Amino acid sequence: MELAGVITGAIALIISVLLAWKNYLSPFHIEIFCGYPRLEPLPCKLEDGSTVIRFSAILPLYFTNTGAREGVIRDIVLVVNSAQNEWLFCPFFYTKYSISTEPALGTKLIKDPSNEPFYPVYLAGKSEVYKSIMFSFLKHERFPLGTNPLSDGKYSFTLKTLEAGKKHYETKLVFNVTLNNEQVNHLSTGNYLIPFLDEVKDKREKLHS
Repeated sequence: MELAGVITGAIALIISVLLAWKNYLSPFHIEIFCGYPRLEPLPCKLEDGSTVIRFSAILPLYFTNTGAREGVIRDIVLVVNSAQNEWLFCPFFYTKYSISTEPALGTKLIKDPSNEPFYPVYLAGKSEVYKSIMFSFLKHERFPLGTNPLSDGKYSFTLKTLEAGKKHYETKLVFNVTLNNEQVNHLSTGNYLIPFLDEVKDKREKLHS
């Protein structure tokens, strides 16, 4: 009986410590989920005077802090890889998912008072927040825009965050979008595009197999 009591007490102590860790002491830990990206055509002038079409991206993002402690996301960057290029995107605005960015950010984003320049994201412990963020490419020697027109194929989107108190960006989400020739032409003629995520499309197709 004495041994059973000791074991029961030890188990109860372990459980209480684990619960205290989970509910009050666990560190800030972010998970990010994304809905379908909205791609907006963005004409870019090259040094030779010619123009190529690239895109900005409005991402509907859900941020979840699974830790008990609060924290701040200081910055978010988006890296997009295709067979031809690797582009770096930075957050410009919190915006409406349905809005059109228009060329060069456009008057709607600038004049609409509900759109705000990007600022750090705060999350309390065990909380979540939704943010629709407009990302646009940043000219960088490591991430040249390239001179080729948009091509069909797979585009990989990687979201990286920089949390307060940390020195390096961490990858939080990777998703893929495959554009066919018709969709590329649609973008290139000045129309926005909301493509399916490959990961979701693949799972849906398996439902019918």
